[in-house]
Amino acid sequence: MKIDANTISILKNFSKINPSIIINPGNVLRTVSITKTIMAKANVTTVFDRKFAIYNLDRFISTLSLFNEPELDFKEKFVTVSEGNKKTNYVYADEETIKVKPPEKDIVLPSVDVSFKLTNDNLKNVEKALSVLGLPEIVVSGDGTNINLQAADVKNPSGDVYSIVIGETDKTFKAVFKSENIKIIPGDYDVSICSKGISYFKNDTVEYFIAVESTSSF
Repeated sequence: MKIDANTISILKNFSKINPSIIINPGNVLRTVSITKTIMAKANVTTVFDRKFAIYNLDRFISTLSLFNEPELDFKEKFVTVSEGNKKTNYVYADEETIKVKPPEKDIVLPSVDVSFKLTNDNLKNVEKALSVLGLPEIVVSGDGTNINLQAADVKNPSGDVYSIVIGETDKTFKAVFKSENIKIIPGDYDVSICSKGISYFKNDTVEYFIAVESTSSF
């Protein structure tokens, strides 16, 4: 079998969330960060026929890059990656070495207190502002009129803030995210935020549950 480019893209993104992964039979990939502040799920086009564990996902992806169009044969203890006269056997990890595993059941938000559409352009602009201004957090705030996407430092309320209006609201709130927790594949997302401290980012390809910081207010 082959692993298509879409699936490779998802695996690369998931490796930034957790360097290890357990892949189950089927076409659903799941991961969770070591700190359990990010959980992700994706329905991919590649269908896997057995369960296996990869301890170093970046290394596995780099192994595939040694071949132009690798063919994979998943055996009991390793996968044979081959093309023409080239091949390698990549040994699976022991599942017990992967201490943090994603839940098998889907998560459901207890409530939806804020919802909006997040475009890739708006997120990239805010991420650039984080770098330029040296700010640590992404904030989604409502002032009773507009929803604002911001680069900010909530510990320094009088400091620099970069802001983009992304929607309308009649609510007043402030949802704070650590910038390093926004590890999502580029794209446009429907976002829902729960005041209980969790958010949900979803598009046609992938979905993420991301922790909202305790400095938030609703």
